[in-house]
Amino acid sequence: KLFFYLLILITKEQKIKILEKYKNDEERLLLSSIIDKVNKFEKTDKIEYTNFLNLSEYNRVIFLLNELNVKYITFSLDNKLTKKVIFFIPSYITDEKDIFSNYISCIKVIPKLKNKLSHKDYMGAIYNLGIKEAKIGDIFLNEGIAYVFVFNTIEEYILNNLLKVGNQTVDKEGVDFSNDEIQSLSLNLEEKEYIVTSLRIDNVLCSVYNLSRSEVKKKITSGDLFVNDKLECYISRNVNEGDIISFRKCGKLKIGSLVRKTRSERFVIKIFRYV
Repeated sequence: KLFFYLLILITKEQKIKILEKYKNDEERLLLSSIIDKVNKFEKTDKIEYTNFLNLSEYNRVIFLLNELNVKYITFSLDNKLTKKVIFFIPSYITDEKDIFSNYISCIKVIPKLKNKLSHKDYMGAIYNLGIKEAKIGDIFLNEGIAYVFVFNTIEEYILNNLLKVGNQTVDKEGVDFSNDEIQSLSLNLEEKEYIVTSLRIDNVLCSVYNLSRSEVKKKITSGDLFVNDKLECYISRNVNEGDIISFRKCGKLKIGSLVRKTRSERFVIKIFRYV
């Protein structure tokens, strides 16, 4: 936990000056909304919270809040979640964790045939309900059952309207955070070592997904590569330990440690693939 304090409201002029540093319209829109939430929190002394933020958005927001010395706390289920919600909580509330269940729910989705549906199937079915991505958190798959984190405000809508995932009918129910099955959730990662000629991202992707250099280059230049939830078009950038890489229509992986170098000066790198 990190706790900071904002002494004065951010004026319109200060807000403009802060946002001038950001050239990307998407970044400016995100951070503008955060500043508005901070000001509202300071005025009302009531709980405010963000949408579900991906890793790239979260890092931008945290950088801004630290710069402004703002008090905040992050909902992340003991860091198991990749999509996070930032809360601004008044000082008179002493147990912040109890607050989360008032705003965030977990929906358990049980298909008739287990282990036949993918993460993509669940995301597609939920988005087809007309729900914005920012309102949906992580989806865990465990023994064929999906656990979907959402805001309380849309829980009932999903329970009433999510009738099928893929071509399967599904049962749904809300699950309390204190339930053991929620606390024991974990990401399903497959660990493997790969030998690569260099740590360039295109080399790593060629090895992991068994693609040619030209195939990888075409996909990257087409906008299919995301590193830490941020679009990446730089083919020759090096990967770093901890990077989370999404390669559209291929999969998602996390870069592990550099294990060793071979006698031929190649790199042996640990990769965790999301399955």
